Amino acid sequence: MATTPTGLAERSRTLLVASGKGGVGKSNLSLNLAIAARQLERRVLLLDADVGLGNAEILAGVSAPRHLGDVLAGRASLAEAVVPGPGGVDLLAGGHGMLELPPIDGLRWRHVLAQVARYGWDLVVIDGGAGVGGAVRPQLLAAREVLVVTTPEPTALADAYAVIKLVAGRDPAQAPQVWVAVNQVQGAAEGERAFARLAAVCRRFLGVEPRCLGTVPFDPQLRRAVQRQVPLLLAAPHSPAARAVAAMARRLLGAPAPATGGLLAYLTRLWPRRPLRAASAPGD
Repeated sequence: MATTPTGLAERSRTLLVASGKGGVGKSNLSLNLAIAARQLERRVLLLDADVGLGNAEILAGVSAPRHLGDVLAGRASLAEAVVPGPGGVDLLAGGHGMLELPPIDGLRWRHVLAQVARYGWDLVVIDGGAGVGGAVRPQLLAAREVLVVTTPEPTALADAYAVIKLVAGRDPAQAPQVWVAVNQVQGAAEGERAFARLAAVCRRFLGVEPRCLGTVPFDPQLRRAVQRQVPLLLAAPHSPAARAVAAMARRLLGAPAPATGGLLAYLTRLWPRRPLRAASAPGD
C-alpha cells in the first residue's frame, strides 16, 4: 500500500457542512454550493457523509449503484462508488434506506479519505449528518473548516451554537475556521440579525469569531427544483436563492484556506496515532 501523497492531500480543501438539526436545508445548500464552486472552474467532490440517510443522490437526480457505506465496508472502491453528478460535480452518495450499516470510526474514515486525496479534487464538500452525536461527532472534531447551516428560528440558532461549541471545545491552536450560512430568510436584514445574535453568543461564551458566508432567501423555486430533482443552480440559476449561493461560493473560494485545511489535516485528526496509508489510485 502506498503512502498518501502529502501534496495532493493538502491541495484538496475540505469543507464540512454541518447543522444542529435537520430541516434547515443543509443538503440542498451542500449540493448547490458544490455546483457553484464547479462553475468557478474548481474540481469538486460532493461527499454525502450521512450514511444510510443520505439525500444528495435524490436531490441531484442521479443513480449511484454504490455508495459511501459500500466503500466503508470494503464492498467497493472509491472509483466504483463515485459517479458523475449534476453540473460537472463528482458525487459519492451516502446511500439511503439502509438497515445494516458498517461501523463508522476514524480508521474507516481515514481509509476512504486517503483514497479521496489521491484524486486531487480542488474542493471536497462533505455533507455531514445533522446534530453532534453518533457518527457525526468524529467528523466535526476532525474538521479544519466547517460551514454551519442554520435558519433564523431560535431553536435552529441554539442548535447551531451547540455545533460550534463542540468544534471550538478543543485546543484553541487546533480550532477550525467556522463559517455560518443563514438559510430561508425573509430578507437580508433578518439573516444579518440572526447571524449577529449567534456570533455575539459565540464570542462571549466560546471566544470564537464565526464568519458569515452568506444568507439565502426563502425561494419558492427551490421547492420546485427539489420536486424535479434538479439542483436549483441548474433549474433556476437566476433565482434569488441561486444567486445567493453563487455569491457564497465566490466568498469561500476567495478567502484563503486554513493553513492546515487540506485532507491530510482532516485525516490526521480523525486518527492521530496511526500512520496514514492509502490504496493506490485507480489505474496505478
